[in-house]
Amino acid sequence: PYLKTHSRAIFNLTYISNRMNRRVLIIVSLLGISILLFYKGGLFQMAGPKMIEQESGNKINVVLFTPKTTQSLPKIELIPEKVEKYNFTKSKKRPLQEKLQPVDIADWTILAEMPTYKQPKRVLQSDWWKAAAFLEIDFKKRPKDLRCRKQKSVGNWFLCQDEPYKVKEPCLVYSFGIGNDFSFDDAMAKLGCEVHSFDPSMNMPEHVRNTSVVFHPIGLSTSVIKDFNPRHDIYVIQDQRWTMMDLLSIMEMLGHKNRVLDYLKIDVEGHEWSVIDYLLKNGITSRIRHFSLEYHIFPDWPDKARYPDLLRTYKRLKEASFYKYFTGIHPLNHTPKKFNIQADVCYVNIKFQS
Repeated sequence: PYLKTHSRAIFNLTYISNRMNRRVLIIVSLLGISILLFYKGGLFQMAGPKMIEQESGNKINVVLFTPKTTQSLPKIELIPEKVEKYNFTKSKKRPLQEKLQPVDIADWTILAEMPTYKQPKRVLQSDWWKAAAFLEIDFKKRPKDLRCRKQKSVGNWFLCQDEPYKVKEPCLVYSFGIGNDFSFDDAMAKLGCEVHSFDPSMNMPEHVRNTSVVFHPIGLSTSVIKDFNPRHDIYVIQDQRWTMMDLLSIMEMLGHKNRVLDYLKIDVEGHEWSVIDYLLKNGITSRIRHFSLEYHIFPDWPDKARYPDLLRTYKRLKEASFYKYFTGIHPLNHTPKKFNIQADVCYVNIKFQS
């Protein structure tokens, strides 16, 4: 009897519990459906007041709707200017970019015949790879635009002494990027030139060498910067602060504002690209007789997206009448993550007039 009594009690409690759970489930379901219909504007649309904004010119009408009455409130000016409509959909149109062109039309054929260096197709078809390849092709296939009959070694660079490019007294030479090697600067001083050497990375004060070369701890840039923080490389291991100046400001500072630069040499570890743009933009190239520089493309700088622009800068230099008479290309690395191009190039200005 004891077990029967407790069994019935347990059965009754279970039955009641199940019925209550079903009721709670039904109530919750009805409540959820009601809320959904309310937001969709269906069954419960007129159950309470609803605010609707209507745009009209520069103002917005706020209208109140109730189940029994409909009344329009006075216009409230929320924004004094015209209400802007924003389209948040992303535009599929990309900004127009100048089509990549090689140095010479024949470079397309040479590019197709170049080794792929086991690179994937996506790399070989990218603009950065093609632009770098066109630079390499020009360095290797066209190291000279003209033949210099009187090419002379001056330290670790070269000088073309053919007429009308011959350098003789009085002459002015600017040399940027020394790296503790004054061989070029001293050689040009022996020719009787006024030589100024510039390098802020050597931690050396301004002084005059016994060869009459004047050293300045100043870097070359496209503007005047008093506290420049350079990127680290083999010449800059720790943080430094440099004074940087553009070429026109340096010439004015040294009293050479109206002088001709008989030889401009720059080896500035990747900054040459922006300096070339500066020279072309400011029209200084017509005052430069000889121009020698080392081109740099490092694995991490400049950014690969800029390579097509670097190629255009390189081409513009020849358009400005600077012709190569010497090219010395350094060892190359074609691995994308370690990609590297460096080349020493010596130019003469074929349209130079004293």
